[in-house]
Amino acid sequence: MNRYGRLFRKLRKEKNYSLKEIAEGNISVSFLSKFERGESDISLTNFYSLLGKLNITLEEFSFIANNYKSIDFEVLLNEMKIAYENNNLLILTDLRKKEIELWKTSRLDFHRCNAIMIGALLYNLDSDKKVTEDEKDFLSNYLLAHDSWGYYEMVIFGNSMGVLTLQAIITLSKEVLKRSQLYLNLRNNRTESIRIILNTIVCCIEGDKLSEALYFISTLENLIANHNYYFEKNKLLFLNGIYKIKMGEIENGEMFCRKSILIMKELDSSSAALNHEDYLEKLLEKLE
Repeated sequence: MNRYGRLFRKLRKEKNYSLKEIAEGNISVSFLSKFERGESDISLTNFYSLLGKLNITLEEFSFIANNYKSIDFEVLLNEMKIAYENNNLLILTDLRKKEIELWKTSRLDFHRCNAIMIGALLYNLDSDKKVTEDEKDFLSNYLLAHDSWGYYEMVIFGNSMGVLTLQAIITLSKEVLKRSQLYLNLRNNRTESIRIILNTIVCCIEGDKLSEALYFISTLENLIANHNYYFEKNKLLFLNGIYKIKMGEIENGEMFCRKSILIMKELDSSSAALNHEDYLEKLLEKLE
């Protein structure tokens, strides 16, 4: 907090606020002065309120405090994303090795979770890159040991779904809905939870767990209602159609799917439209 106090003082002066203006209504001027000099700590509630008076978010303050660089996990996610999208197994393998080494030296569980997550992405690109049963169990136990899931827990689970059993995916996805409630008003957290549930619906439909698929479809409809998740709503429309087809409502389900594909075309997502249309046609051929 000593370093944060000095940084807060620098930002306050840059915005031309006096100690009195910022302290008023929260803490005494003398206490704020001590905090800025690094002589006293401050509660998170007061600190957050003071940042609000500077019109600086906690995320922005953290970014500045980290020398205008993203925090380590954000950097890791970005490196993973670029490597995965470019099918770069070498970079992903290197990132996984680094996280394993960090875990061995620090014994901090999140480094092992990071390594398992990267291993899952490697497996998605190359099925010879196995994630061990011990690693899968470790990840599941880590997640279930936390009563409240923030962005980190959801990202770890969401990126590791490809190596988990369908039953594990269903179980953990239901936990997402229970354990992430405190954070769902945060855009990133809500978006991540929606991504997880969408993928879970796909897994349930592919695995013919149709009652579970319906549960997650209904849940997601409520989760994205009154929110501007247009892509996700259209994806859900398509999946709802596939569900209906598998339940024997072929005409109604096909109508849902065709409507979703048309929206993709209208939004100039021709590649996505073609992929979904191909999936639909193959499913309908199987039912003939």
